[in-house]
Amino acid sequence: MKIGEWEGIGRSRALVAHQLGELHADEYAAHVTISENGRQRILVAADLGLFEFSWGPNTSDPDSIWYLRGGVTRWPSVKGLRLQTDAQFDPVGEKVQSIWRLVAEEPKLELASTTEEDPKALPALLAFARACIEHVA
Repeated sequence: MKIGEWEGIGRSRALVAHQLGELHADEYAAHVTISENGRQRILVAADLGLFEFSWGPNTSDPDSIWYLRGGVTRWPSVKGLRLQTDAQFDPVGEKVQSIWRLVAEEPKLELASTTEEDPKALPALLAFARACIEHVA
């Protein structure tokens, strides 16, 4: 899932796409998490490396200016990237439940998704994980 496909993230989607476009970065996949206070952590796997953006207001004032801050970690500098999974099968209900975790030491990364969440959440995480795994050194 690319940044343009993420729903419910407001203006950050266009701003991140603009920033990537200015750099002529080729986006592979993106992942967005939103904290309790509404700040977004936006991760983008691209040809240049792993972009990490933070999107949120400067103050708690509702009319505050919002800022996008970010940087890129080149693929050879991404350390300790791993994808983990746990799954269980219920023979009575014939149901499989699983959880997937994408973890990295540098930059610090801990993403998780389960089969019980929003139907788009797990495919988005796995697409992002695949893009990262394919390009990390």
